[in-house]
Amino acid sequence: MLRAEARTAKIPEAPIQKLLSTARIPENTVSLGQGVPFFPPPREVVAALMESADDGFRYSEDAGLLGLRNTIIQKLRNENGIRCSTESIIVTAGGNQAFVNALLAITNVGDEIVLVAPYYFNHLMAIKMAGCKPKIVEAGKEFLPDVREIEKKITNHTRAVVTVSPNNPAGVVYPPRLLAEINRACAKHGIYHVSDEAYEHFVFDGAVHLSPASRDKNLEHTITLFSFSKSFGMGGYRVGYMVFPQPLFPEILKVQDTIGICPPVPSQHAAEAALKIGKKHPEKYLPRMEKVRKIFLEELEKLDLLLSSSNGAFYLYLRIPEKSGKKINDWKLGIHLIEKFGVIALPASIFGDRYPGFRLSFGNVDEETGQEGIRRFVKGLVSLCPWVR
Repeated sequence: MLRAEARTAKIPEAPIQKLLSTARIPENTVSLGQGVPFFPPPREVVAALMESADDGFRYSEDAGLLGLRNTIIQKLRNENGIRCSTESIIVTAGGNQAFVNALLAITNVGDEIVLVAPYYFNHLMAIKMAGCKPKIVEAGKEFLPDVREIEKKITNHTRAVVTVSPNNPAGVVYPPRLLAEINRACAKHGIYHVSDEAYEHFVFDGAVHLSPASRDKNLEHTITLFSFSKSFGMGGYRVGYMVFPQPLFPEILKVQDTIGICPPVPSQHAAEAALKIGKKHPEKYLPRMEKVRKIFLEELEKLDLLLSSSNGAFYLYLRIPEKSGKKINDWKLGIHLIEKFGVIALPASIFGDRYPGFRLSFGNVDEETGQEGIRRFVKGLVSLCPWVR
């Protein structure tokens, strides 16, 4: 008989796909669930993609086009305070591949990776798929981790601590001091600090983004993941990059060559065009996002909920207080919100939160659609959980 189970059998289905395939989605449903920006790529990026389309019949070198990697070096120095060589950079098919590259290059089966909950669910899936063990640290009331709690989870089998800042799903920016402390703790314990910075340009209310690798002067223990999907509206282009200690280069290259050889070559040319435009592209859209964010906050602050500060990424995260003697199933609530109220919000349980709640995206809607979406969400939530009024 064919083998009935494989390593994927004990890993939950991709949660967003499962939610949307389970629910009956009405017409004109407003999605506050999708983690994509509302804006398209710059025109120069589209032009670069089209001009390089003929190069799509050939591979680039596994690590990515040299010209792109040299442009990344300039960006890292100017924006992130990271200094490195091309032997510390590999261009990937998005941030998710960068994470898998790193994971497979630094672990053996049975090793441990520390995650902060609520966590990005694809990180958890990748860790389990690699045969490693996630060690979960719960974030505090401000949705920020405590370094002391992280250190309690570190054992002789721990290989890395993962942080995501600006954070998905909690929508908070980790303070520079906190990230520096986590980075120092990783150095002290001889493990890697994997820093996912896909939302690096999305900060609000005076928050400051820090790349922890800027504090790792010789780039000895920090692995940083970047993506073009958010800042440049290039989700479908499937291109990102990773920065890491140079000795890891041959090991990561083995994974890269096995999984994808190289990212799509036309997308790499588009990525280089994006970096030449720089952060001014996403920054010009932040005021519009800020307006929608304020609309969301104004409506939700009227309710009895625990809200994230939402000063980073483009998410607002909330927890629902449980009524005495009544257990809340936020997955079922999410289905009801879709089917009865025409609004998509992602249940907190998707992100490993033990408290019921939701992640709302204000990044993929305009003011009018956002206002209608949050109106439906609040109406539905109050109808299903009247004690939050």
